Amino acid sequence: MITFCNSKCSIPIKSFSAKELQKATNNFDEKQLLGGCSEWCGGRGGWGNYYKGFLQDRPVLIKKCIYDLMDNPIAINNSINEIVYTSGTSVHRNVLKLLGCCLETDCPTLVFEYAEGQALADRIIDQKDVPWNVRLKIAIDLANAVAYLHTAFPRPIVHRNINVWIVFLDGNSAAKLSDFSLCVSIPEGEMYVEDVRAGSVGVVAPESYASGYFNEKSDVYSFGVLLLVLLTGQRSIDNTRVEFLLVNHVKKYLGMNRFKEIFDPFILAEAAKEQQFESVGALAIKCIDDSAKTRPTMIEVAKELIRIYQSAIAAC
Repeated sequence: MITFCNSKCSIPIKSFSAKELQKATNNFDEKQLLGGCSEWCGGRGGWGNYYKGFLQDRPVLIKKCIYDLMDNPIAINNSINEIVYTSGTSVHRNVLKLLGCCLETDCPTLVFEYAEGQALADRIIDQKDVPWNVRLKIAIDLANAVAYLHTAFPRPIVHRNINVWIVFLDGNSAAKLSDFSLCVSIPEGEMYVEDVRAGSVGVVAPESYASGYFNEKSDVYSFGVLLLVLLTGQRSIDNTRVEFLLVNHVKKYLGMNRFKEIFDPFILAEAAKEQQFESVGALAIKCIDDSAKTRPTMIEVAKELIRIYQSAIAAC
């Protein structure tokens, strides 16, 4: 499958025993579990939860299946799919690096590099301790990673589930995209791939949700939602809001010309950067356009974010 999807494996995949992983996590002690979970996604990593562990004298993240496989056999396919796609993309510095896996468990258990800086969702939504310049750099990191998926392979890769719940930060707050379990490759000569409807509620492009057709513009939409989360500090779905979906919540305030009112108060303290907030907000709105054709490409998104970042530096 690795050969079919990505031509080659960019890194060697180490094999770990179930006993090694149990020891590394103190038998998957709940105290080792990363806090929080994804939004209606079946756990922070889609089919599995991440545990902090210590393996071969180094800290790691270990992703273990959360499902009873009798009830959800698709989890096995998702875990294999993640091995396939992550093995071919881990060379990128903004992809959470796959170190190896264990095939002794009923559902493959995956071992990743450690994320010292925690998960993005925890930092943005719960702790609210990430300043604007770091958020902007995170957006650039992730835009580069998604653009890499779209352009660096003979058959473009569509992630299908880009959201803040599957992004980790290293000790320098560099972003690491994870959860490649829903990835699909667009067939040669085709403009899209037809597949089962998949992805977290609130981030799936409307045309993909309606038709099951996915292409690069599906990821652009999801990335636009992620930008809105970075701007507002709000969840992409929240039943305490009048508008359940963040996209609709934002459009409502846009229609009233009150978009600024829902920016994250934590970053609004940086009043001198208001023009940057508005520029990123305008880019996010382009990304979530109902028409896939009018959305920018991820390369265009990355270039625009870099332009905003550089103009911010020049203004200092």
